[in-house]
Formats: sequence, C-alpha cells, structure tokens
Amino acid sequence: MRSDQAQTADSFGFKWQQTETWDSQAMQRRAALWLVERYGFGDVDAMHAWFAKRRRILDAGCGSGFSAAILLGDTPAEYVGADISVAVHVAKKRFAGLPHTRFVQADMMMLPFAPASFDTVIAEGTLHHTPSTENALASVAAMLEPGGEILFYVYRVKAPAREFTDDHVRQVISSLPPEQAWAALRPLTALGRELAALHATITLDADIPYLGVRAGTYDVQRFLYNAFCKMFWDESLSFEENNHVNFDWFHPRYAHRQTEDEVSAWCERLGLRIIHRNIQDSGITIRALRN
Repeated sequence: MRSDQAQTADSFGFKWQQTETWDSQAMQRRAALWLVERYGFGDVDAMHAWFAKRRRILDAGCGSGFSAAILLGDTPAEYVGADISVAVHVAKKRFAGLPHTRFVQADMMMLPFAPASFDTVIAEGTLHHTPSTENALASVAAMLEPGGEILFYVYRVKAPAREFTDDHVRQVISSLPPEQAWAALRPLTALGRELAALHATITLDADIPYLGVRAGTYDVQRFLYNAFCKMFWDESLSFEENNHVNFDWFHPRYAHRQTEDEVSAWCERLGLRIIHRNIQDSGITIRALRN
C-alpha cells in the first residue's frame, strides 16, 4: 500500500467494521433502489440475471462487500474483492456462503492481477478515494479483457458554495482519528435531522447560476444539502446510519469530484466505449465496454 493511501485505509477499515450502521434492511433497500436506478437494470432481478452471465468479476474497492452483495445476488461467477483496508475481512464473512469468491487486501493503484484477466470490473464509489481518480480508472480498466465491461460511479462537482464548505469540513474531519471524526460529525447529522423535521419548502422562480442553483420547489433540508453543505438525513434510517453516510463523505482525505466531460474524456483515452450513463447531482455512473 502506498503511504499516501494510509488514511484511506484507516477510514474505510473503521467504517465498514461498524456493521450496525450500514447493514439494516432499510439501508439495503435504499441502496438496491439506487444501484438499479443508476446502472439502468430495470429492477433487482434483472440486475442479478445480468451478473449471473458474467464469468470473472473484479470488485475494485469492495469494502465490506455491501454493494457487491446487492448487485450480484447469488451469481455463479467467480468474484474477486480487492480493498485497501481490513474491510476485506468483513466482506469475506459476508460472502462465506457463496462459492468461487476470493478476497485480497490491495491498493487499486497496484492490483496484483494480470492485465485483461476479468470480463467485468466494478468500482462503485471508490475511484475518487485515491490520489487520482483518472489514474485509478486507468489501473482498474487495465484489468478488463477486450469486450469486457466496467461499471463505476464517481462523485460529481457540486455547487460552488457546497464545494467550499465540504472542503473546509473535510480538512477538519479527515485530520481526526476515525472514532473522533465519527463523534465530531454527529452535530452535523443532527442539523440535517432538525432541518428535515421542519417539512418546509421554498420555491425559486429563477436560476441562480453563480450559486449552481436551479429554479424549482425544494425541501429546505435538501436545498441546503445540495447547495451549501452535505448534512445527510433520511428519516427511514437510524441516527447512526445517517451519521455513517456523512462520515463516508467527510472523513476520507481523498474525495475528488469530477465533471461529465472529464469522465467522458478519460473513457475515450482508455479505450472504454460508454454504453450507459446516469448523471445525478451526487455523481456520475458509467457502464462501458473495453475496445
């Protein structure tokens, strides 16, 4: 592992061991709907059927295996999970009932696999947690055989005020040990909860382009969340589950945000032909075939 990735390993190793904050049925349902929507599978059954036809899958930055378990279902394909942190041990337990699974603790910038040795690569929200999102994409794309498919999600550039605030908060939070950072984020999570409890809306009649704000009617909490500072709150989740989401955003030192044009240019340079893209305020989801 590269020394500049040590903080990333510590952050995610800690986060994924807090199983009570991410493994509830409510969290899994929420994640399943989001994955289906972004990757364009139609429904969970269709998603599982697609992965069942794959031969050898690399999950680059598998963490606890949370997303992969939802994406894959009971796929008969060979699955290899790689993560920079000790979360691979959590993933190994999670997949204990499935044959043809293997896990390795490794930096995705220095993967211990031969090039072109997988027909499928997943990088679900992981490439941006490296020193260079572009270089990380190049590293994992090199694992694809010709005609193989990569599925990845990266953060999208946010509104200017939110970019500024998020960077400020991240500078403070990422410098703390994981346990202290988790505690330090609870007041921010509580702010999101109290704003959501207002159940208030505002209506803007015109765009405010220099703030990255579009005209429309918004819930107050979601408006402030999108335009000024991430303070995630979902009332279907517990307080600590909500705090988990905020920790996931603010504690990793590396959390690069990209534009759609940047991602498209990278794919073209790497010989990846985009066959599906989903653009949301939060991020950019891509499915692409290697030429």
